[in-house]
Amino acid sequence: MDGMPPNIFEYHKSITREFEILKDRIGQLISHNLTQGEWKEAILRAILRRHLPETIRIGRGFIVTREQLSTQIDVLVLKLGKPTLFQDGDLFIVTPDVPGAIIEVKSEIQGPQQWQEVSEKLARNGRICRDIGKNRTWLGVFSYQGSEQQIRHALDAVCQVYSEMGVIINCITIGSDYFIRYWGEGEREMGDSEEESGQSRFRAYELTDLSPSYFVGNLIDAMCNVDRWETGYTWFAHERGKRRGGRLIAEKIIENRGSVSH
Repeated sequence: MDGMPPNIFEYHKSITREFEILKDRIGQLISHNLTQGEWKEAILRAILRRHLPETIRIGRGFIVTREQLSTQIDVLVLKLGKPTLFQDGDLFIVTPDVPGAIIEVKSEIQGPQQWQEVSEKLARNGRICRDIGKNRTWLGVFSYQGSEQQIRHALDAVCQVYSEMGVIINCITIGSDYFIRYWGEGEREMGDSEEESGQSRFRAYELTDLSPSYFVGNLIDAMCNVDRWETGYTWFAHERGKRRGGRLIAEKIIENRGSVSH
């Protein structure tokens, strides 16, 4: 007799609970804010290691070029088969062609100034990879806490850094419930019209208890090229797309470099 079918939707919710459980468990032991911040980065790295292939290395570190050193990177996902200049445990120092993904991790980001600072820092590191390493690295912001109020600030910030620097921040999670994703020209979300799929845009969604799972799923897709038809259902909880049921709550269309509309 066949077993019961897996409950994929609840599985994705359990990923969010996993983040919360680990965060709270460590918070009960450690009260120092700096140390807590470091552990929150370590939690995301640990969860990514459980899902990405063992051949993909995950750590933290720096990017070096002939003329500069990047700011410290909270989560650094390295491309398969690329060399490292230095490694000690999960600390890596690499050249700009090596990062597959760079992630900024924060306990919480509040207000337009903080969102702008975080986005600019991430975009500067992404620009090093793009301009010097010819490497379009996947960029993400992972904020453990946050409310719907922060969506506007986050959208304004990512659009501003794109307008000024030409760098795309791919995904943002704000707490457990809010998720932002960049859709490039030609990328089509289920439910899009032909016209919509021809425009680049940032979209914000309310995904109750699923934002961290969608962040992880999109990073896995970027690094491993998930087969959306055959196995996509295992990585994205809403099999029929995020737009349905009023989950799409805001967007900004990028008409061309330096021009953004609501």
